[in-house]
Amino acid sequence: MAKQLKVTVNGMEFTLQSVSPSWYMDTNDRHGMTGGKKQSAKYMDEMFKNCVIAPADVAARGMAHFDETEDLQTAVELLGEIEQFLYKRK
Repeated sequence: MAKQLKVTVNGMEFTLQSVSPSWYMDTNDRHGMTGGKKQSAKYMDEMFKNCVIAPADVAARGMAHFDETEDLQTAVELLGEIEQFLYKRK
């Protein structure tokens, strides 16, 4: 069963869920995060859609939510929270 964690970023509460290490590494490779040409927005979008389960709008729309609200700061900080959660989960 996927582990979950609630985090607050810039006053918004998000519920995160874990993914498998293989999925995470494949996603990093696919978007050039481990070498090659980085596709940061696509990487963030995939991470949000697979690791955020609430709020539903972020879970369903990923980066489109942050594009619409023009909230780069929350998107970047949320990605950091997701990666920290995945690295440190027990």
